[in-house]
Amino acid sequence: MRSGGRRGYAVVLLLGALAVAGCGEQDSSGVAQEPASSQTPTPTPTETPTPTPTYEPPELDRTELDANLAALSPGDRALVDHYLHVRGDDRLGEGTWIVAAPLTVAEAEERLLGPDAQPVAAAELEARMDVDRSAYAFLQVGDGVVAWEDTGFADPPRRLLAALSEGGAVSAVATDNIEAMTRFGYARDGEIVFDAFEYAFVDSLDEVPAEVRDLARLAWSDPEGPMVETASWSAVAQAMSEKVTGVRATPAVQDVDEWYAVPVPWA
Repeated sequence: MRSGGRRGYAVVLLLGALAVAGCGEQDSSGVAQEPASSQTPTPTPTETPTPTPTYEPPELDRTELDANLAALSPGDRALVDHYLHVRGDDRLGEGTWIVAAPLTVAEAEERLLGPDAQPVAAAELEARMDVDRSAYAFLQVGDGVVAWEDTGFADPPRRLLAALSEGGAVSAVATDNIEAMTRFGYARDGEIVFDAFEYAFVDSLDEVPAEVRDLARLAWSDPEGPMVETASWSAVAQAMSEKVTGVRATPAVQDVDEWYAVPVPWA
């Protein structure tokens, strides 16, 4: 064999050897594969969170409320307009409001708290209070008295509301607390005339005395009727309180220096 033929045979053998070595990098179809470590994983699609639906309260029909407002006497309309307007003043909001007349502060304190009640200075008030106690402040307004505490859970028992009105006076209470419970009650000459926790939910307006019934109608929720717009329960309660006593609730009562502690609830 010529030297050129030997050289050509060697080349053929070398190429054959290289081809055999490369067989390990091909699949059965003969297509070369990249090492597994160099393959890029397919990205997982990102899930879009489902938005939480927001609650939209139904719009209530105020046709009946507007008709009841329009039917009020001028005096009743002036009262309710005042208290509905001042509801934006935080100082005339939540709490217990007691009004009575004719009465002095000294008489009101003794009838509600007893003869031995000890005052607490406003500067010491916060340190003396806890979850089981609240405190009242008293203020003379004309020939009547305004008393106030800030929780709406320390309203006076019926016997004390009645006692506050003894001797020809008239007393009233209006409450508003964080649980949206609203009480209205009043007494005249030592006797309870009307008193209801959740007065806006009495079974019938006939339960409410005629002298304040038109005002109470603004807040009343008919248990057998549809849900409709009503006026602020606490504003209406304060308007009724002023109507029967002639005393206007004023936030100035909160600025007095002497306060009197009472238990919660006031039994």
